[in-house]
Amino acid sequence: MTIKARNRFYMGFFILSLFFLIFDFVFFHYQKFSGSFILPEITASSNLSTSFIFGYRPYFTFGAIFFEFIYLCGTSFIILYAFYKTQSGELGYFLLFLLSILMDTTRIFIPLLQLAETYTTALIVINNIVLTGTILGPISLLALVLFSAEEYRQNLEQNCVIIIVVSTFVAFSIPINTGILLPSYASAYAFSNVLRLFIIIAIIISVASMSMNNYKRELSQLTTVGFFIMGLGSLILKHCFTLFQLVIGVICSAVGTVLYFKELHNQYLWNS
Repeated sequence: MTIKARNRFYMGFFILSLFFLIFDFVFFHYQKFSGSFILPEITASSNLSTSFIFGYRPYFTFGAIFFEFIYLCGTSFIILYAFYKTQSGELGYFLLFLLSILMDTTRIFIPLLQLAETYTTALIVINNIVLTGTILGPISLLALVLFSAEEYRQNLEQNCVIIIVVSTFVAFSIPINTGILLPSYASAYAFSNVLRLFIIIAIIISVASMSMNNYKRELSQLTTVGFFIMGLGSLILKHCFTLFQLVIGVICSAVGTVLYFKELHNQYLWNS
């Protein structure tokens, strides 16, 4: 992928994210002020804490989703500005990571379109898209670490397509239980424990591999720290429904992303 093509992708992604941010923000507040907005009833809400900080509050779920939109817009624009003339394999796979977050934001349409407990095709498709983003996220970060070296750059587009196809195929093959609505406004799905284990393993391999690569190349481990915090923040926001999760998720996502890309930018300046 050439620098010019990559920059066009990031510009297009920034415009798309900004469009969805404005559209969903206007749609959400239109429903609120018109009185047509109805909060869906989540499953097992009686088992959740009633604490303001650690308990379920629906608007913290919405807050996490809207922050994801802001994060997508801000990150894509900053990367476009800071790495405009930099050839970096990491940025190709990071675009997939941003795409996984964008897919996760589609769960906002379940309450906005009042799809909960409707058992419609739209509800199933939205949940499949959310699940695709859940799978795509850790795979894209793993590929960012393992296949961003210069010798793999000629296969960047091919690898990205394979990752998207595999993530989509697996997600659409997993049964969705539309009868159970989670506090994150996504439906429950089968093999959830297996998927959680896969995400944990992918994160461990990614962080360990980046740490070893930096050690061998005598580079700062701040990129590893930022990478881990960034991934953790994204994971928290995808399952956020409390004030505590929202605060931690926002801080981790923002601090981790700034730290990672600041150090990555310094590395490319040092090697140029």
